[in-house]
Amino acid sequence: MERQKELQREKTQELYKQNEVNESYASNHNEHVCPHCGAINEPDALFCEECGGMLGTTLVCPNCRLPVPKEADFCEHCQTYIATNRCSFCGASMAPTDSFCPECGNSRQGIICPACKTHSPFSYCPACGMPLTEKVVKQRTEIQNEPAFKQMDQISAELDKLKKLRPIESPKATERAKQAEELAKRVQKLLGKEYQPTASQKTAEELQKQIKEKEEELQALLDKLTTATPQENPILTRNYIMARKPASTILGWKCNYKQAIHSSPCGCACPHLGGRWIVLDDTTQIEDDTPLTRNKKL
Repeated sequence: MERQKELQREKTQELYKQNEVNESYASNHNEHVCPHCGAINEPDALFCEECGGMLGTTLVCPNCRLPVPKEADFCEHCQTYIATNRCSFCGASMAPTDSFCPECGNSRQGIICPACKTHSPFSYCPACGMPLTEKVVKQRTEIQNEPAFKQMDQISAELDKLKKLRPIESPKATERAKQAEELAKRVQKLLGKEYQPTASQKTAEELQKQIKEKEEELQALLDKLTTATPQENPILTRNYIMARKPASTILGWKCNYKQAIHSSPCGCACPHLGGRWIVLDDTTQIEDDTPLTRNKKL
């Protein structure tokens, strides 16, 4: 197993160096590098002379050999971190031959999430969202103590609770609920307490209306507190976005790169181009709906 990892690492480093050589040569000679086969083409060529593939501002993933954006550090096709010059946990510079980050000490091979046993190349688990490094745990703890974040987390928890309730479905059940509500009002009045109606005493229409209002309230706070503006470092952007995600409620990350909805920025090739968290409904399609994220959306 270790030998296979070593061979894969050497292959990745060779492909990375070859891309660098091709890019440097092409830049100096004003020519295009084919993202599919690596061949060098004339500057005005639209298709590769060797393989016939379309030319553009893309590179080739060293793992699955499919095209990826030139500015990407993550392949959305095979869910692999492909940048060899930057630590996937803290964003520090690394040499292609480094096995561990000289800044944070984390392995280039990634971390196994202690909660769900998922392999993660990032500081947050792509399957359950658990923070995996000491640095992001500290960052998230500080953010959770902010009043605005506490408000967002509370609304998120209330929304989750509403979505788990079953509405009143028959006239007889509605009448019984009204009688129970009246009784609860009288009891709490005798006790000198203010009556707090329970969310379960709602018809389907009332419950859906309340859920919709709560979703809009949460979305307004998400737009205000978690929208990521374009930055240079995709790793720090991922950590910033994940640190500001409520602990509950199913959300999706809508990226600016191609307006796709991912389960989180951990599934986005270019999170540093910006984006925002959005509240998902049952019809929303997730771009990176892999077996890992399908079992438990972030």
